[in-house]
Amino acid sequence: MVDNERARSIGVLAVGLGLIVLGILFLAGQLFGFNVWGVVWPFFIIVPGLLFFVGMVALGKNGAPLAIPGSIITMIGLILLFQVLTGLWQMWAYIWALVFPTSVGIGIAIAGLWGDDPRAARAGGTTALIGLVIFLAFAVFFELLLNLSGLRSGPLGRIVLPVLLIGAGVVTLLLALLPRRR
Repeated sequence: MVDNERARSIGVLAVGLGLIVLGILFLAGQLFGFNVWGVVWPFFIIVPGLLFFVGMVALGKNGAPLAIPGSIITMIGLILLFQVLTGLWQMWAYIWALVFPTSVGIGIAIAGLWGDDPRAARAGGTTALIGLVIFLAFAVFFELLLNLSGLRSGPLGRIVLPVLLIGAGVVTLLLALLPRRR
C-alpha cells in the first residue's frame, strides 16, 4: 500500500512540475514573442517514449522488452525536435536510419542489459552500430556530395563533416585491426 501511495505522489509531483514548466514556457513565449507550440510539440512524442522506460524500470527484469518501443518512440521525438529547432527537414532522406535500425538496436541492447541477456545486448549493439554506419554513409552521400540541406557550404560542412569522416575512418581501421572474439 505504501508503494502505491509513493508512486501516486511521484506521479502527481511529475504532473505538477510539467504544468509549471509549460506555464513558464508559454509565459516566456508571450513576453518574448515566440511560438511555444512550434518547439514543444515533439515532446508529446518524446515523453511517451520515455514512459516506456519508466514502465521498464517499474516492472523490473520482466519489463526489459519495453526498452524497444521506448527507444524507437523517443528517437523519433528527438529527431523531430532536432528538425524543428534547425529546420533541416531534408535530412529525412537519411535520418530514418537513426529510427531503424539504430534505435531498434539501442532498444534491444538496453533490454538485453536490463534483462541480463548478454547475447541480446551484443546483438542490439551490433544492430545500432550498423544503423549508425548506414546513417553516416547516407549523410556523407546526401550532404557532402549532393549538398541536400546546404550544410556543406556552412561552417558545419566545412569543418564538422570532414572531421566526422576522419573519425569514421579511424573507427573502421580500429575495428579491422582488433582481433575477433569467437
